[in-house]
Amino acid sequence: MKNRMLSSFCFMFLGSMIILFPLYILPVCPLPEVASVPADTMASEAANAGHMHSSGGKIMKCFWTAKAELGVGALVMAIGFLMLFSRTVFIRMGLSMALACIAILAGAIPTVLIGVCGNEMMRCNIGAKPALVLLSLVLFIVAIINIVSLNKMTKRNWM
Repeated sequence: MKNRMLSSFCFMFLGSMIILFPLYILPVCPLPEVASVPADTMASEAANAGHMHSSGGKIMKCFWTAKAELGVGALVMAIGFLMLFSRTVFIRMGLSMALACIAILAGAIPTVLIGVCGNEMMRCNIGAKPALVLLSLVLFIVAIINIVSLNKMTKRNWM
């Protein structure tokens, strides 16, 4: 009971940190501002082209990294919540194994899969990327520790 509550709350906390770091604590680059176009220009463009184009800037890669990490963090929180209510040790061990794999994915998103801005002085490179890599490493270590502890618990119960 103690291991189940401690590990599930730890996983839910780490999942919430994965969500909060790139969005609020160490935020990534914001969306570019949409340039305002005068009304008469918009009307002439709509009449000529049949549709309108927004004249916003380029969306940076770190924005998409933050969105992907939002989904990963929500998944980690959901698995932590499921772990709280699962009574079987083997189910909790399987959920911990899934969390170890998700931790590898969470670390790969800002480094290999999507990445962050190319400029090393941008705030996503200085703050969000190292924080997400560190959080994914902590999540991986906690999941492995939980797997080992649950494995010892099952061996003790079998003998």
